[in-house]
Amino acid sequence: MEQFVRVRIVQGNGMDLSLFQFDYDLTFAVFFMNADKTIYGRFGTRAEYENAAKDISIEGFKQALEAALGLHKEYPKNKTLLAAKTGPDPIKKTPEAFPALLRYSTTLDFNSRINQQCIHCHQIGEAQREIHWYDRKPIPDEVLYPFPMPDVLGLHFSPKHRAKLSKVATGSAAEKAGFRRADEILTLDGQPIISIADVQWVLHRAPENSTLPATVDRHGKETELTLTLNSGWRKGSDISWRTTTGELRLVALGGMVLKDLSDAERQRNGISETKMALSVETVSRGGRRSSGQTNAQRAGIRRDDIVIAYGDRTDRLTESGIIGYVLQDKPQAKTLPIKLLRNGEQIEVELSLE
Repeated sequence: MEQFVRVRIVQGNGMDLSLFQFDYDLTFAVFFMNADKTIYGRFGTRAEYENAAKDISIEGFKQALEAALGLHKEYPKNKTLLAAKTGPDPIKKTPEAFPALLRYSTTLDFNSRINQQCIHCHQIGEAQREIHWYDRKPIPDEVLYPFPMPDVLGLHFSPKHRAKLSKVATGSAAEKAGFRRADEILTLDGQPIISIADVQWVLHRAPENSTLPATVDRHGKETELTLTLNSGWRKGSDISWRTTTGELRLVALGGMVLKDLSDAERQRNGISETKMALSVETVSRGGRRSSGQTNAQRAGIRRDDIVIAYGDRTDRLTESGIIGYVLQDKPQAKTLPIKLLRNGEQIEVELSLE
């Protein structure tokens, strides 16, 4: 740590979004940078709401620090390899330029209430999505499913290492590409990898129906692999843990929090394992739009109802999948019919999306 100039940024006000592009739902995010703003890498990842630190560790952070110093030692000879770690121009240069954040200032008045002035990182993510849904346009995959966890492709990493695989899911895109347990990813799509967050950055920027070359260290020997990204691969991402999903629930689910029924619960309710069956955990999810009753409450939806159809979909979808269906396939819809099971009886309600 003593070999770095350490800077801590605690609010989003005035943040240069052309430089600081990262997963805005994170609790903790690190950039390793040269003084000329070249990015060596990123650190910080998350896949759960309750256990936010499950996928990071001090040991993994130490290895990322060491790897960043290694890249710095070779700089500027490796500058070309690092160019892709900086993204294209963002929609807006700073957070305050988004319509949803116009009320904020780029500077803070420390003589006033700071908590009402600060822009939180998750608000930047929400503002990016609102650009689309305010206009009733489909939200692109890369905005709705940002910085996808590599496990959506079958890659599971050890949090105590730089970018070492603890598991490769059977039948996954990763297994088909030839990845194996204990492989350590050195480069992906030509970019040096120093953490799981670096892998997510590459995936975040990757187009659909593309291939990503990879170099892995396999028992001390470098091996070349190619990872194929098929159409719609991001849609398997779980976004239920994200703070920004609170706003999405209000828009697409009327405030509901939904949970997929287990196989045993499906059997008790006579529902096939291939059909939709989502338990309503709550109908009053908080958020900026949640004053008064939510749309789900107005529709008469109750806790412990089981959702068996959403619009024209009856296939097995997760909560994340239904949010994607509404915001990408039905952005112009003002209402959607919802079919429920309540105490064994099937009922239908109309959910407002306004």
